[in-house]
This record gives sequence, structure tokens and C-alpha cells, in this order.
Amino acid sequence: MFPLVEEVGRELDKYLLSQSIGCDGTKSFMMEMKELCALYTTDVIATTAYGVQANCFKVPNGEFRRHGRAVFKFGVRRTLEFLFVFFMPHLVPYLKFKVVPPASSEFLRNTINYVMKHREESGTKRNDLIDILIEFKNSTKSKTSASGVIYEGDILVAQAALFFTAGFESSSATMSFALYELALRPDLQQRVRNEMAAGLALSGGKVTYKYLDTLVYMQMVIDEVLRMYPPLPFLDRQYTAPPEEGGYSLEPYHKYRLPHGMPVYVPVYGLHMDPKKLSFNNTFTVFVHIVLPQPKKFDPERFAPEHKKKLPPYAYMPFGLGPHACIGERFAMMQTKIGLTYFLLNHKVTTCPLTKIPMQLDPKAVVIQAEGGIHLNVVRSPLSEREL
Repeated sequence: MFPLVEEVGRELDKYLLSQSIGCDGTKSFMMEMKELCALYTTDVIATTAYGVQANCFKVPNGEFRRHGRAVFKFGVRRTLEFLFVFFMPHLVPYLKFKVVPPASSEFLRNTINYVMKHREESGTKRNDLIDILIEFKNSTKSKTSASGVIYEGDILVAQAALFFTAGFESSSATMSFALYELALRPDLQQRVRNEMAAGLALSGGKVTYKYLDTLVYMQMVIDEVLRMYPPLPFLDRQYTAPPEEGGYSLEPYHKYRLPHGMPVYVPVYGLHMDPKKLSFNNTFTVFVHIVLPQPKKFDPERFAPEHKKKLPPYAYMPFGLGPHACIGERFAMMQTKIGLTYFLLNHKVTTCPLTKIPMQLDPKAVVIQAEGGIHLNVVRSPLSEREL
């Protein structure tokens, strides 16, 4: 999938270049970063998941972007829908709440079914998610699971829909928060660009997968962004051991025993940001007081290789941990690094009169979102060997 994502990255660079020359000769423009980054990530997901061109840079209000925007536009009702899905799912069918709005569900269903049918009839292969779903559907072994679920129809559509909603939102948020923090710290932004220049010099000026491996400091920046602004403020799980086991004991830390089927919520944002004691033992105390002092301060050095390997277990989990950790982590990192590379290749970001300092998060949003958006100046500033 790397070539598909890299191609969209080049489109991002072209779009920024077209916007950063005004009629009056100025070489900068102001824009809301989350929306700008979402144009990029929506195009990425459309081509890697569905095998279609969303062309968001040419048509910012096209169908893919409009429906993606609708899923994560939080008003009072939208927030209630998400809260009921997470905390009172047994009531959701009666209240007719939906995570994905009906119009968006229909659009995604029609798009996925059309593309899958066309691929099967034409025999076209693109090595994307649609090819994987077609292979999955046609596999005799995967027709039915142990629970009797038949993997076809909306079951398959749901996989592509989840890839779409999770894929564009989380990475666009990470990119926009990273640009915000780099705009506040020009010295860190320059260090990222210097590293990019060095990596591109080694790769012959091309953005390759090997080039991404040279971006050690950019990785540190992304890790720190994910600590301060994790895609989800909490993780939800369910204890599903057999009832005859009598539940899961929390001793010696607590006398409570988790019963079968009980939902469990992990406060990721709290673990990442609370400077107080966070656990019954000293594990998280070490994390916040020694490894991560001043949790509200943006400091990528926390995640320098020599520091990151010393993190206590379960102290940093933007993608979750264990067998149920997010399977899209590597894809998200690739998408984010390519996006930031092409964003900062010919431009830098600075604050503007609409930039909110300090950052204010939207209390209505179930995911981590900036209240009022992230407005920055994008200034034409081509990367050159002089920055080495």
C-alpha cells in the first residue's frame, strides 16, 4: 500500500504549493489544519481501502469527505449517540442511535459493493483492502466462523467502513496536533525538517519506505503527540472468560472480582496526562513522576530511543496493547509520516491570530478534537540542503 499512500502525499504537496501563492504575491495562507489533513487522509483511505479516487484536494466537499465529516461532527445528539453505544448499548436498538449516520452508511455500502462487484467481474487487482475482502469472502474456510457468522454482505462492508472511519480521523488528528505543536516550537519544527533533508539526501530525494526509517525524531514527535492527544481518550473492552471461572480477581490490589461479560474502560488520556498517582502500585507513579514529568508540556525527548524502552508496561497505549491492540498502527504511522513529510517538504507552519494558545479540547467530542479547530499559517519554505 506504500505506493498508493505516497502518491496521495505528492498530491498534498501540489495542493499546498497551489494555495501558497496568492494573487497579491504572498507566499502563505491560513487554514484549519484538521480539515486540511483530513483531505489527505480521506484520499489515502479511499484509494487504499476502496480502490477509488476521492479527489478531495480538487473537490473538498465531495461525497467521501462530506460523509466522513458527518461521522465525527459532534453536537449534543451525536455525542449522546456515541455515549449510549459505549455505555448503554442495550438501549441503542430502541433509541435507533447509529455510530455512522444512515445516509453515510448507505453511501459506504453502495460504494463498497459496487467496487467489489467490479473487481470480481474484471479480475482487477490493486493489492488493497478490497482485494483482501474479496479473497476473504471467496475463501471456503472463512465462509463461516465457529459462532456461525457468515462472512458476506454487511459483515464485509463493516470491515471497510471501520477502516474508513478509523483510518482518516485518527491520522488527520495526529497530523494536525503535530503541526500545531511544531508551530508553537519553531526550533523543533526545524529539527524535523533537518532530519527530513538528511533522510532525503540518503534516498536520492525520494520518499521511500527506507526513508521513513530514518525519521527518528519525527517518530519521537508523533509519539509525544499521541501521548498528549491520543486518538481515543479511553479504550473499551469486555471480560469474556467462561462464567464457571467465577470472574477475574483484582487482588492483591482490590477485593473486587470482575464478572463474566462486564465492560472495562481504560482511561488512556488520564494515564497519559495525570501527574498524580494512577494505580494501586508504583508502576504508573514511576511513569508520571520520573519518565514523564510535566505531562502538559510537549517534549518529544521523552520518547528518545533510550527513554522509550524504559517505559513501564501499560503506561503508554495510544493504540492499545496486547492481542486486541489496533491492527492499523503500522499503517497509521506510515500514513502520518508520509503526510508530514510532504506537508513540510516545501512549507512550514506558524501561528496566526486565530491560533488558540493554549490548546482547548472540545468537551462535546467523544474523540480528542480541538475546540474551534486548529488554525495556522502555512508559509512557502522549500526544504534545501542548507537546512542540513
